[in-house]
Amino acid sequence: MEVRELNKKLRNTLPPQEREALVKKMRKEDDKIVHGMFEFLDAQGGWLDFTYRKYPGEPILMMKLIHGEICDLPMGIVKQLNNTKKKIRRYSMELPQSGQKPARNFDTISRVRFTPTDVL
Repeated sequence: MEVRELNKKLRNTLPPQEREALVKKMRKEDDKIVHGMFEFLDAQGGWLDFTYRKYPGEPILMMKLIHGEICDLPMGIVKQLNNTKKKIRRYSMELPQSGQKPARNFDTISRVRFTPTDVL
């Protein structure tokens, strides 16, 4: 028999006034519109469908971006797209000592890229 006691994790939160000010500042930064080109590096010539909602109370946005498309996106979505990466496992060729696990390394490569036109 196994008995486990589950407790809710206590959260350290900001006072409501400070939190509202911080969220307002973050929304202002995330709502800034950026004009640029979307590239889908995983499947060139394809498209990417995703949903986006960062802040509670906002409507859910359904996005479909096509490779090579030039469009205007909010900075919050651009940041999320540029941080989309995938891990590729790479094992070492050396045999581990007895009782040890093989060394694993990860290479990360970008899946998508949004390049603003002022950089182009």
